[in-house]
Amino acid sequence: MNQTTNRTRWLRWLAVPLAAALLFTACGDDEEPAAPAPAAEPEPAADPEPEPEPAAEPEPESAAEPEPAAEPEPEPEPEPEPAAPPEPIDIRLVTWGGGKFIDFIDLYVAEENGYFAEAGVTLEQLPGAGAGDAVRQVVAGNADIAMADALSGFFATIAGADLEGIYCPYTQNWMTMLVNTGAGIESPEDLRGKTVAVTSQASTSKWYAALLLADNGITEEDVTFAATGIAFGEALLGGQAQAASTWGSINWALLEAGGIPDDQVGDYEIWQYTQVPGPNDVYFADRGWVDENTEGVGRFIEALEKAKVWIQENPEAAAEIGSRYAVGADNMDRNLAVIDYRIQMQTEGPGVAENGMGWCDVTTIQDVADQATELGILPDAADASAVISNRFIN
Repeated sequence: MNQTTNRTRWLRWLAVPLAAALLFTACGDDEEPAAPAPAAEPEPAADPEPEPEPAAEPEPESAAEPEPAAEPEPEPEPEPEPAAPPEPIDIRLVTWGGGKFIDFIDLYVAEENGYFAEAGVTLEQLPGAGAGDAVRQVVAGNADIAMADALSGFFATIAGADLEGIYCPYTQNWMTMLVNTGAGIESPEDLRGKTVAVTSQASTSKWYAALLLADNGITEEDVTFAATGIAFGEALLGGQAQAASTWGSINWALLEAGGIPDDQVGDYEIWQYTQVPGPNDVYFADRGWVDENTEGVGRFIEALEKAKVWIQENPEAAAEIGSRYAVGADNMDRNLAVIDYRIQMQTEGPGVAENGMGWCDVTTIQDVADQATELGILPDAADASAVISNRFIN
């Protein structure tokens, strides 16, 4: 009986928690009320289309894979055709001097250094009996270019020649009057009745002397002009002339190098031709010839300018070259003195700094022409701008 009673009690004890568990499961937790359902949210906008994923980078090639075949070597570019040599041109140039003087040093350097050859120029230098004679040879067709002063060119153009002044190799005047003060000459007025030595009766030497005299009221009839070439020293020392129309290198030879004895040098005085401040030399040529040979003339002038620059940088070497080309140029001191004169003349003339070597300053040349016309040296007016050209100046 006791066992039955105990079993009944154990079953009753076990039934109580079991019933409670069943009741909790059916009704939920009765400690908190259930929360209300949340309000419906608006549907989100459609997501944009996803960006395409980047292409997967290729896997690095394994060392075992074979290398690609080497690209073929590019064929070498063909070498450019050599430039055609310039069309050759033969130029006959007649200078105002009777020979190859050291004064024309740029011609010799251009020849010696091959500048003429590079330009396709063959130059023949011809002698002239003064600037007027040089121009006459061009007018007559015996030469292509004349080295002369502006007045010599204007005499020809006034007479009807169609000349063009194409280049001024020396842009400053270096002509002078050398007078014997021991003969009583103190001023231009004292030259009346005296003899003046000139290179020729149609020369720069003659025209510039005439210009100085006329500017001081003295006519050609008041003096005697004696053509002596460059033998000025003999004429002065021998008493055949009391003055000479000279230039820088002649004065150096007479007064510095012993042409006039030291004990007589003090008797001589140099007068500058202030009436002519501009170009002393102009290259004149027939205009038709220039037009037909424009390219060749340009190359000739370029070669000259190369020589001039080289002379400025190498005066002593230029003096040595001159000694082998020019007559009577065995005195290196004299050669250097002439070269120094020439360097100054080609770099310091009017308009040269602004326009370059070889510039022909038309305004200055016109002033000289006007003086010569007014003083009765030129027979008629000359228009420098119609004759003098700078078309070959770079």
